[in-house]
Amino acid sequence: MQNYFNTKNKKLCNGCRTCELKCPKQAITMKEDAEGFLYPEIDEKKCIKCGLCQKVCSNVNDETKQSKTYIAINKNKAELKMSSSGGMFYILAKYTIENNGVVFGVTYDENLKAVHKYAETLEECKEFCGSKYVRSDIGNTYSEAKKFLEKGKKVLYTGTSCQINGLKKFLGKDYENLILCDILCHANPSPKVFELYKSNLERIHKKKIIDIKFRSKENGWHNQTPIIIFEDGERIEEKSYYRAFAKELINRNSCSSCVFASKYRVSDFTIGDLWGIEKINPKIDSTNGVSLLMANSEKGMNLLDELNENMKLQEVSIDEVAKYNHFHNVKEHKNRKKFFEQISLGKINEENLIINMNKYMKDSLKTKIFRKLKGIIR
Repeated sequence: MQNYFNTKNKKLCNGCRTCELKCPKQAITMKEDAEGFLYPEIDEKKCIKCGLCQKVCSNVNDETKQSKTYIAINKNKAELKMSSSGGMFYILAKYTIENNGVVFGVTYDENLKAVHKYAETLEECKEFCGSKYVRSDIGNTYSEAKKFLEKGKKVLYTGTSCQINGLKKFLGKDYENLILCDILCHANPSPKVFELYKSNLERIHKKKIIDIKFRSKENGWHNQTPIIIFEDGERIEEKSYYRAFAKELINRNSCSSCVFASKYRVSDFTIGDLWGIEKINPKIDSTNGVSLLMANSEKGMNLLDELNENMKLQEVSIDEVAKYNHFHNVKEHKNRKKFFEQISLGKINEENLIINMNKYMKDSLKTKIFRKLKGIIR
């Protein structure tokens, strides 16, 4: 099987860290490349050629089972409001906490870096609500999750599909008390670009950013916009980073050939926005958000039966949903390579990142004409 270790092809590594964590000789270190993404590097002096790193590589999706797919909305209006979409995460988190469990999710640390951590209270779980459009650092959370599982604690672990599969490879076996939930992921943007973006904004506005809400529902679910919050309370709308992410300019190499962008999921549950709801079922009130919810395992199906009284649910065809949602790979932006080359040379930096992101995302005259003609034909 081809993987990053025998090819050095960056499209074959999702940066999950499983190889680093499982190496019996601690011979693997994750090193940041010029684009700001982590890749494994082997210390040949420590390596014993056991091949375990290749065996546990998580960049493989061998699932074949079909899932049950639903239109889903949290019935609790307060929980729905604080979520990015239809409020499914909070229902799963609440169930786990109320059963004396722990929840792993993504939050910002004191430096506004996206990190995985665990919560033991519902109040702490609120940090995990809302989308963080940057690759999170899983830190020691795989090991922490294993310790809780071995003690018999119920554990809900949420993350991207590659992170969830990484945890499965790390654990090496299934646990009845483990609930896995992946998000329907678009891509993983560069942490380095995210740092440059924050610094650029702070230089422009001459004050510190204390929070970024990429998916604020202040204007409704259909009109969500990124909100930057400064230390003095000022809030501004700023879309350049979000647009660069959505247009595939700043995302990880492997995301354009992701093996998990598929109808076949590696978790117990998959959650995400249900785009295209107005075409799938125009009668659904999606003003405050609506989720795609997939139950992918027997464990997931059984738990859904237990929790469905908290949701408005309607089963829907996966093929219908797939027309409008991210079950396929998206081609990377034509200027991606050039953009990152300029960052590695220092020509794009914390003083000019936003200007350059917008410049590199501009459509060519040919593309503008094509879109206009397409609109006229429609």
